Amino acid sequence: MYENSNPRLRYVVLNELADQSGQGQVLIKLYQPLIGALGVALYQTLVQDFDPYRSLSASSALYSLQEDLDCSLRQLWRALHKLEAVGLLKTYVSHNLRLGDILAFKLHAVPEASEFFNTSLLASLLKEKVGGVRFSQLSREFAKQAQVKERQLDNLEDVSASFFEVFRLPENEAINPSEDVQKAAEENAGQKTEEAQVNLKQIDWQYLKDRFATYQISESEIDRQKDEIRSIMELYGLSEEEFINETLPTLHGSYQLDAAAIRKSLNYNYKADHRRKQVIKRQEEKQDRPSVDQQDQQLLDLVKSKSPVNFLDDMKREKGGFTTARERQIVYDLRENVGLEMDLINVLVYTCLNYQPVLTRDLAYRIANDWLQKGITTPEAAIKHLRAGKKQAQSGQKKNYPAYSGSRRLEQGTDWNKKQFIQPVNISDEDLRKMLQGPDKKDK
Repeated sequence: MYENSNPRLRYVVLNELADQSGQGQVLIKLYQPLIGALGVALYQTLVQDFDPYRSLSASSALYSLQEDLDCSLRQLWRALHKLEAVGLLKTYVSHNLRLGDILAFKLHAVPEASEFFNTSLLASLLKEKVGGVRFSQLSREFAKQAQVKERQLDNLEDVSASFFEVFRLPENEAINPSEDVQKAAEENAGQKTEEAQVNLKQIDWQYLKDRFATYQISESEIDRQKDEIRSIMELYGLSEEEFINETLPTLHGSYQLDAAAIRKSLNYNYKADHRRKQVIKRQEEKQDRPSVDQQDQQLLDLVKSKSPVNFLDDMKREKGGFTTARERQIVYDLRENVGLEMDLINVLVYTCLNYQPVLTRDLAYRIANDWLQKGITTPEAAIKHLRAGKKQAQSGQKKNYPAYSGSRRLEQGTDWNKKQFIQPVNISDEDLRKMLQGPDKKDK
C-alpha cells in the first residue's frame, strides 16, 4: 500500500474503459457501500481522465483531484486504497529521473452483478455493510434482472433470411478474405477489458500444508484458518516461509494455529533483527559527540561506567524506590530488540526517571524514537539535547523540544503570611446559641 504526502505528485491514467453505462447499477448499489461515495466519484473521474496524447510534463497533480472532488489528501488516499482493494484500480509508481515519481493508475471495468455475488469476499463485505435484509433484496433484484425475458410459442419455424440470400460476394472473397480485410481485422481487434477482481496476494496453500505437516498440523486446520492466515500475511507482508517461521514459536506443542498468539508475537518480534540492524547502522553513521560542561561530564562518566541494569538500580535506590522485573525487561529489550548502545540506554533511563518514578515501555520507546529521528545517537548528544530542553522550558520560550510525558499540573502553595485575616468579632454565648439553633417558628 502506497501513500505520499505531496499533493503536487503527478499522475496519469494508463488505459481507457469501454462504455460502462450498463454497469452503473452495479457500481452504485453493490460497490458504493464498500468504497463510499468519494470512491465512486474518484473512479468515474479517472475513467474520464484518460488522454493518451498528454505529455508527462503536462500531467495533472493530485491536488487537482482534491479540487474536483472537494476532499483532503488523506481522504483521497483512503478512497484510492478502497478502489485498489476491491479490484477496480491498480496503482503503479514510475520513477522518472527528470520529473520525479509519477503515479500511474490502471482501471478495471465494473464486473457483472453475478460475478460480484460469486466473489465471496465482496459479497460478505457487502452483507456486513448493508445488513442481511438489504443484502437479500439486492441479490434478488440483480438475479431477477439477469433472467432471460423471452416469450415462448409452440410450433415456431425459423424463416429468417441468411447472409448469402441477401448479399452477394465473390466466391474467393467469401472463402479467403483479401489482405485489406485481414489487416483491418488486426487493426480493430477487440481488446478484452480487464474486469475488477479482488486484489489478493496469491498464497501457495499446498506448500503451507506440506511444511506444517512436519509439525503435525493437519491440512484441515490450515483450511479452517485460511482467512486468518491470509489476513496476517497481507498485513505484515509475509511470504509463506516467513509466516511459518513466525508461527512456530507460538505452537508450544499444540497442533492448532492460534491467530491471536501469532499476531501478538508479530507485534513484538516482527522483523526484530532487521530493525535492530537498522538502528545499529544509524548509530554508526551519526557519531555526533558535542562537548559538555563539568557537571554533565560527571553524568557522562557515570553512564559510561555502569551497565544499564546497574545504572537503573542505582537511580531507583537513590530516589528511595526499587527496580521491578518489568523495568529490567524494558532495558533488556532496548538493547536486544532495538539495538541501542549501553551508554545511550543509561541516558535514556536517566531521562525517563526524571519525568516519572517508574520506567515504562511507552515513554522509553517514545524518547528513543524521537532521538533517532533527530540523529541523537551518542550519550553526549542526548545529554546536550536534554539540557537544552530544560533551559528552554525554564526560560518560557516556545518549546522546540517535545514533552515526553503528559503536562503536569502543580498545586500552588499558599503563602499564609500574605493572607489578610478578618478581625474577630465579640459575641456572647447566648447570641451564639441562638444563631446555631436557628429562628423560632414565629419568626419564619
